[in-house]
Amino acid sequence: MTDDVGPIRLALAKFVYIVHVGVTFFVPWGWLLPWPEAWWFGLFFIPTMLIHWKTADVCILSTIEMKLRGHPKAGTREQGGFIQRMGALVGWQMTDETAARMGWGLSYMGLALCALRLQLGNHFPW
Repeated sequence: MTDDVGPIRLALAKFVYIVHVGVTFFVPWGWLLPWPEAWWFGLFFIPTMLIHWKTADVCILSTIEMKLRGHPKAGTREQGGFIQRMGALVGWQMTDETAARMGWGLSYMGLALCALRLQLGNHFPW
């Protein structure tokens, strides 16, 4: 990765990174938000994201960020995984398989909990 692509591209890459962090936290935790609109958004966004992962084999946000940063392998699996980069921030060097299982598992969990939250509303049994 070069990062010497100029200040505008670097700023755009950082913006995409921040959006990606937001998506990464929303998918498993969006159901905790108090707004039904967030649960509906999760109910439609998460399956769309999963279909994209399955068909593209790489995340579009990672690809955009890496292209903006001038990464020579942007758009391929060699660009690196976002979940692994997030884990590395706290010193966790995870394998591709672990990152994939976490991504898929937390996504399905978030989807199920958004659906459950829509069913229950703000009326939790506990």
